[in-house]
Amino acid sequence: MLRYVPLLVMLTMLTTHPAMAQSDAEMKACVDRSNGVSSAMLDCGKIEIDKFDARLNAAYNTLIHRRHGPERTRLQREQRAWLKHHLQETRRLAADPNNGSAALLDSQGFELDDLSTRTVELEKRAQKNP
Repeated sequence: MLRYVPLLVMLTMLTTHPAMAQSDAEMKACVDRSNGVSSAMLDCGKIEIDKFDARLNAAYNTLIHRRHGPERTRLQREQRAWLKHHLQETRRLAADPNNGSAALLDSQGFELDDLSTRTVELEKRAQKNP
């Protein structure tokens, strides 16, 4: 039973955030192929993180190029604050000594959820303010 706990964590990640709907089938197939092996599931998560990271960067670059003066500075500060919290929390979860090998899965779950949330937020703002 413990062997399947990481699999359940990854599957929960798949269904908890609407921004992940686009990649759900690919992610689910990848997790299914992992057969409950944590390192393989982490590889699946890394693929999704890379996709959202590229989307986030594109949305941020679109927004930052449209902003000038105080508005641009405000967006830069906002993004830096988000990134600082994102990295701190990801690292904190990964280093949790009470969580054993599941710490990396928890960390990646947070990372993917936080990244997808921020990505969708920036994409909506970029679409709303052409």
